[in-house]
Amino acid sequence: MSEDIERKVKEMLARLTGFYPEEIGLDKKIVEDLGIDSLKVIEIATEIEKTYKVKVKDMDIMELGTVREAVEFIQGLLVKKTEKGK
Repeated sequence: MSEDIERKVKEMLARLTGFYPEEIGLDKKIVEDLGIDSLKVIEIATEIEKTYKVKVKDMDIMELGTVREAVEFIQGLLVKKTEKGK
């Protein structure tokens, strides 16, 4: 599952930044390396909500430092969603 999340996150960031997904490593910094600004943060939050059917606060996305942290954040949201469904 985490490989699928990683792939989707990289594809989403590629669409927003102009990088190719294979250029986006897990240790890339979202703001410094990829140039994600506050408007793009809103787009990321919206896309995560649509893709994974979860609620995301823009501030939570702004606090993520690296692509790896974004993948782990989404994994955590999905675990919480699964636990609520039980």
